[in-house]
Amino acid sequence: MTRAVTALPLEVTRFVVAYGWRARAREIAAVLGRPAEEIERIRRSNACKKLPKAKGFAELFALWHGRAPEDHEWPAPRKIGARDSYEWLAPEVALLASLVGQMGVKEIAKVLTERLRRQTGDRTARRTAVSVLVRVNLIGLQLSKDVLGGITTAEAGKEIGSLHTIYQAIESEQLPTRRVGRLHVIPYDAWEAWKAARVFPPAGYVQLSSIRETLAIRSDKLSEFARMGLIPTAVRCNPYGTKARTTQFGTWYVDKKVARKLVADRRAGRPMPWHGKPLQDNLRVTYRLWLERKHPASCPTCAEIWGKKRAPRSFEEYAERYPPLAHGAKRHLTRVWTPGLTVTEVARHVGCTVYRVQCAIKNGLLAATPMGRRQYVSRTDATRWKARRCPTGTSEASWLSLEAAARLYLFTERELRGLIKRQQMKSRVGTSGAARGIVYVLKQQCAQLREKRGFTEREAARRVGVSVARLRTLLRGVDWRKADGIPLVTVQAVIKRLESREGYTIEEAAKAIRKSRQWVLDRIQDGTIRVTRAKWDRRRVYISAPMLRRLEEAKSKPVHKEKFGTSWLLLSEAAKEAGVTVATMIRWAEKGEVTRQPSLQGWRYPRKSVRAQARRYWRTVRFRRATPPAWLRDSSREVRA
Repeated sequence: MTRAVTALPLEVTRFVVAYGWRARAREIAAVLGRPAEEIERIRRSNACKKLPKAKGFAELFALWHGRAPEDHEWPAPRKIGARDSYEWLAPEVALLASLVGQMGVKEIAKVLTERLRRQTGDRTARRTAVSVLVRVNLIGLQLSKDVLGGITTAEAGKEIGSLHTIYQAIESEQLPTRRVGRLHVIPYDAWEAWKAARVFPPAGYVQLSSIRETLAIRSDKLSEFARMGLIPTAVRCNPYGTKARTTQFGTWYVDKKVARKLVADRRAGRPMPWHGKPLQDNLRVTYRLWLERKHPASCPTCAEIWGKKRAPRSFEEYAERYPPLAHGAKRHLTRVWTPGLTVTEVARHVGCTVYRVQCAIKNGLLAATPMGRRQYVSRTDATRWKARRCPTGTSEASWLSLEAAARLYLFTERELRGLIKRQQMKSRVGTSGAARGIVYVLKQQCAQLREKRGFTEREAARRVGVSVARLRTLLRGVDWRKADGIPLVTVQAVIKRLESREGYTIEEAAKAIRKSRQWVLDRIQDGTIRVTRAKWDRRRVYISAPMLRRLEEAKSKPVHKEKFGTSWLLLSEAAKEAGVTVATMIRWAEKGEVTRQPSLQGWRYPRKSVRAQARRYWRTVRFRRATPPAWLRDSSREVRA
């Protein structure tokens, strides 16, 4: 063995002896350009110096050649581990570090796989995305943060406190981005320029939306008022790095003093700056939409909405006439115009025959508008007709007698006969049985006419059976929107309210328990019962069923009302007088050692009985630290004296 070692060049032997301790034989062989077997023979001679740490390929190469190795001078990776995966060498790790932040994990794995196959000559060699992630973590990099030349959208959102604002800026092309794997990266220059363009609120300003709930405003009208210049000192800002969120259009801020004044005016009931001001922004939007979707002059609904003055000719006229319109009329004016559904389309929509639709139109069960040679039915009417199971007017269920129609739809029989005479309502006369000679009208036509006509205040008051002033009070309780005509359902709701029974009146309660009215009033005064007022009419006072049961109990167990003087004590006063606890006083009363009488405020104890029992108690008390009441101590001193 010694002869084999000395056969090698002297400098090779010295190098292996000096630096080869525990180093990889294949790496030393690659550095020296000698076979690995020769290196192993030298190391087996135990002549190598022991070093604090084994040297790697780069360090060995630098010691032998005097320079760092280049990428092509490194040995090819070899398979290690049970899965026969290739080892990671420094050039490959350096390449991985340079690719992090420039491409995604899958793209990095693809690049490293191609390089590994060239290095090893193995066409099956590959770097997986998982192995890339593991190696990235081992070398201390983070794919989500270590992005070259930019900042990720997530980091940008954290910096300004709103990721949504970043997405809005990207969507509106205010911030350019590039893809790095699955990440969106914003260049640093563009990011700094975007931040410099943000506007911050002046000192002493607060976010306008922070007083929205205090002002009892649930919508975003405050920003609209600020946009219209109705809120003093309001400025639009789009800051970042604050707790308050902002949008891509900015956030309104207002001087703190102005905010306090707005809140104070609201609480005091004073008018706000925007009261009585037309909302021009909304009106301009709807005006533009109305011009775009303007219905033809033949549209009967539009003609009915605008009336004799016809359609507005300018925005000023539109702003004056549009706001008072009903919500349904506003929806119709801005809706895309369509004449409706043809008879064939209605039949297809509801799933019936064309003949059935024609019969319904002929008998007045389905409203249709003729245009040229065709008839059109609105989609709303077709849907309602379908919900009524497509009546045609030929069945008995579609007809009502004049008496029933007057009762259900609050017409008078005289009005119904006038509508029939003017041919505004279809009718027929019964010809057989009990229906002979009775005039019938269509139920659907009655409903449509009543919905169209409504009631005036005088007519509604006459139907309800109250005065007009009383009707106005009742209408406030059923949330009527004060349209031109009072609808049928509102009048019916008022009638039901008047006929409803929420409890007993004072007279009814007195009659039910067989007592006088004054007796019931006395029970209200002494707190035995309490009365309730109707929410929709504060003048309506009634006694509920539980309160009536209390009256019955008060009748069966009367409390004799006596005038208790100062000699009668309440429970707590009696316990204090005797110098004992409340529980002891109750126990004395239950045993009959102390007398008591009931009252409206609870049991009453005579002072004389309480003191007599207290003397007996304190004469035999066993507690040394117990202190008798003051009056008992004073009386004891007088006796001893």
